[in-house]
Amino acid sequence: MKKNIDKIICLPKGDIHNHLHLGGSIKTFQKKYSDYNIRFPDNYNGLGGMIDFIYNDLNRAMLTGEDVIFFMENAIESSINDNITYLEASVDINLIRFFDQSLDNLLEVVRDLKKKYKNQINFCPDIGINKDLDIKQVYRDGTKCIQSGLFNGIDLYGQEVGKDLTSFVELYQEAEKNNLSKKVHIGEFSNHDTIDYAINILKPNELQHGINAVNSEETMNLILENNIQLNICPQSNISLGTVKNIAEHPIRKLFDYGIKLTVNTDDLILFDATVSDQLINLYENNIFSFEEIDLIRKNAFKD
Repeated sequence: MKKNIDKIICLPKGDIHNHLHLGGSIKTFQKKYSDYNIRFPDNYNGLGGMIDFIYNDLNRAMLTGEDVIFFMENAIESSINDNITYLEASVDINLIRFFDQSLDNLLEVVRDLKKKYKNQINFCPDIGINKDLDIKQVYRDGTKCIQSGLFNGIDLYGQEVGKDLTSFVELYQEAEKNNLSKKVHIGEFSNHDTIDYAINILKPNELQHGINAVNSEETMNLILENNIQLNICPQSNISLGTVKNIAEHPIRKLFDYGIKLTVNTDDLILFDATVSDQLINLYENNIFSFEEIDLIRKNAFKD
């Protein structure tokens, strides 16, 4: 077993469900911001509890554009340290508030990051959009991001329950016209009906989480019929209370149903589990064999 664990650590990996400014290691963060004495909990009280921690605790240290750049660099360097060679990470477009409300300034930061780390990692940023962001800003800045040629995909996140997604249809159509991968966060806190709705409305290529599809064969069939990949983050699910423990995680059932899936960090600074950590956890708990782990690892790389 140790030989295979060493292989998992050393093999090149991808992380394609990653929020860039939340993707860095806690250790590196605490070294720079030790004066803030921020304590990271092992578990959060659902999505609301996580959001409260970000706003009330973590954001005390993210006050300037320089702070945001540090958070992003921490994420990329943490990925490199885990032998992540392919990184799709979302850049939240509302981070312009740290850059004089200028999208051009934010895009320049992203370009600089791609250039700085190009010899160490294939960093392919996604356009990150919160569902609660003012829709005028979504289209003003989202469209400009799509047309910039800088981004690999688009990712919509935030509250999952009771959200009308029709406002985002035209933006996703524009993303498709420009050959961007279309992702949407759904089915971690919401039921399988919301997954059906998101698929039918936004026509995504990938679902971020999507684990509650396991409760409906019709939903799993819809995922298969549309060749949709699930980018799953097991430790995030556990820390947020949507899954009790790794043994009860639905990832195995989804895999056995034939759904293509990957394992990712989500927010390393919040959940403190690298891609390697999670793959090893799935292997050590006999959820997957090494050969299956290797297949899941390879799924993160684009064909």
